[in-house]
Amino acid sequence: MAKNVKDFLVSTADVAFYVNDALAFTGTTSLNTSMTVSMEDQEVTGGQGNKLLYKFKYGRKLASSIEFAEWNLGYIAANLGSTIFTGLKDVFKVAECITLTSGVGTLSKTPVAGTKAYAEMTDGSIVEITPVGATVTTGTSNDNIKVTYQYSTTVKRVTVDADSTPLLGRLVLTAQKHNNSIGKVGEIQIEVPSFQLSGNFDISMTAAGTSTTKMDGDALAVEGASCSDGAVYAYISEIDNVAGAVSVIDIVATPSVITLSLAGVKTKTISVVGLKGGMYSNISIENTACTFVSTTPATATVSVAGLITGVAVGVVNVTVTYGTLQDVIQVTVTA
Repeated sequence: MAKNVKDFLVSTADVAFYVNDALAFTGTTSLNTSMTVSMEDQEVTGGQGNKLLYKFKYGRKLASSIEFAEWNLGYIAANLGSTIFTGLKDVFKVAECITLTSGVGTLSKTPVAGTKAYAEMTDGSIVEITPVGATVTTGTSNDNIKVTYQYSTTVKRVTVDADSTPLLGRLVLTAQKHNNSIGKVGEIQIEVPSFQLSGNFDISMTAAGTSTTKMDGDALAVEGASCSDGAVYAYISEIDNVAGAVSVIDIVATPSVITLSLAGVKTKTISVVGLKGGMYSNISIENTACTFVSTTPATATVSVAGLITGVAVGVVNVTVTYGTLQDVIQVTVTA
């Protein structure tokens, strides 16, 4: 059974980024997270035909790329190496639909004093208007127009300048680890102690779907946690999910009745199934997680892997134990 059991990393990873040991941002709506380790090599060739004799490997690098589905100004600020400013700023209202009554209409916001508003008329022409407070006047007719103007409001803002450099901090990626036999069994955590964002980022806005923000960077070599580590780029850890261990209400060992022949087939491997009850499907349990005991080893022995071997003619019981649960198999050994 064990040879068919496999672990998988499922879906993408959650992201945490620390700067000076303080959490800068987290990302739990990643579309994809990837880590690439690459090395350069120098070929040594010689002899007749200039055969490849050896490859000297050097220059290992680690790079990571992350694409987020959610919008978070912190992603941009980290890549720019700037802070998020909060305060008043002049912003634009684009193509606000206004109803004119005898040429007079009211805007939803009050334009910045001294600025112009621009109205797109129904005939396609654009007319410059000088607002009075939130009131605009153009012509004398009843109409619907679209007005673009500036107003002041409180915003969060980052500045894309020419001088700042991207942040450098600790990157943590956490992905779920599942097993094809028992479901979620833990998680994989990749910790990059010193990760430098590249400063390159893409903001993709599409007609179908949400906008995405993509960012990447490189790991920098730092002194490891112990002397034996040397210079390190990252640590990859498997964290077992103890709380997610198999929970079953009973076990069934199969076959329940076994006949072995000293002159023919004298071995048989036991399979163990866990019953979860209710609406839950049964699961396979690895033999290495069980204990097997033969009541009469002189008649039939059983290995720690669940392999029963006939030794002498007779009948014997083999008890299978998984935690506090047990099942019994009857084994008959013939000549």
